[in-house]
Amino acid sequence: MGEVLVNVYRSEWKFYISLSEYYYLKSMLELVMTPDPNMGDRGEYYIRSLYFDSVDNMDYMTKMAGVENRKKIRLRIYDTSDDNVKLEVKNRYNSYMLKESLVIPKPDALCLINGEFEVLDKYEKKTAKKVRNLMENYIYSPKTIVDYEREAFIYPEHNVRVTFDKNIRGAASDRLFDPCLGMTSLLREPVMVLEVKYNQILPRFIKDAISSGRLLNSSISKYCMARELLG
Repeated sequence: MGEVLVNVYRSEWKFYISLSEYYYLKSMLELVMTPDPNMGDRGEYYIRSLYFDSVDNMDYMTKMAGVENRKKIRLRIYDTSDDNVKLEVKNRYNSYMLKESLVIPKPDALCLINGEFEVLDKYEKKTAKKVRNLMENYIYSPKTIVDYEREAFIYPEHNVRVTFDKNIRGAASDRLFDPCLGMTSLLREPVMVLEVKYNQILPRFIKDAISSGRLLNSSISKYCMARELLG
């Protein structure tokens, strides 16, 4: 049961960028990459994630301490009316990222939010068993919600994906499906986050386009940003 998404090791870079850097880089990327069709006519799409952590905030603390091997567990939706939810474990191994994903229905997501981890026992996939064990053994609970708008560009070879995450905001809440949830901005406008992800090789012309912006690679976690600001 549940749709399993393919798990692939990927490299990931993150940068804080200004509005002027956004317009410059967007103009460069439009020449060499394709807009993500998921954006539709709006030119962007919405993301909301509910992050879980252990009773001793293990995932938050390992990120803040700069531990090379670490993880985050979250539920992700693309609209507050979604009937299906992505359950994800985002694993970091030094400079590589492995995302383990399983699509579950909304009622099962609500069970996880309520601490009913046994709902995952009906899934045969490894991701479900891993999350079940982690959540129960380390007493996980919902900590914070983060949402934002994403503008994305893709290049199929090596599964390259470049995204601009805008209007990043958070709430110390577990109301994942609440469309009226009050949110607090996590970054001073007009700063946004640029993310670059690829499987094996980043084509030189895309790397050159991004490098022309003279950006400084940063260790950015939207989850930790929310925890630092909202508790």
